[in-house]
Amino acid sequence: MDYSIERQLSVALENRPGVLAAIGWTLAGEQVSIEALSVLDTIEQGVVRLVTSDPQRCKDILMRQGFYVIEADVLAIRLTDSPGALARLCQALADASVNIAYAYGSVPRPGQLTRLMVKVSHLERACQVIAALEV
Repeated sequence: MDYSIERQLSVALENRPGVLAAIGWTLAGEQVSIEALSVLDTIEQGVVRLVTSDPQRCKDILMRQGFYVIEADVLAIRLTDSPGALARLCQALADASVNIAYAYGSVPRPGQLTRLMVKVSHLERACQVIAALEV
């Protein structure tokens, strides 16, 4: 199974219209592309997780804007959309005692490849499991 380790940035944002757009425009103006995105909301704030074309530059830009940025390594797993593919991946990780803290991704069309971003408890062990997995 094809995967890579990506640097993800997490940022707490004020939960109001336009804040995410402003970040998007700022990054676009600096030629930084958002490659994966997850937005979680709470009553008072939102948390945005980003995988970008240039994580260090993105972090510097966001910090200059006054945001607190948390970095983490996540797995970017390329998985073909088919019945049971995600279940097999999750089961293999569970069998190796690797917990999935969170994941996000999408499929453009059924049967195509997806790029699933996965935060796991044991990165090295997860990499070994995924490298050996036939899906």
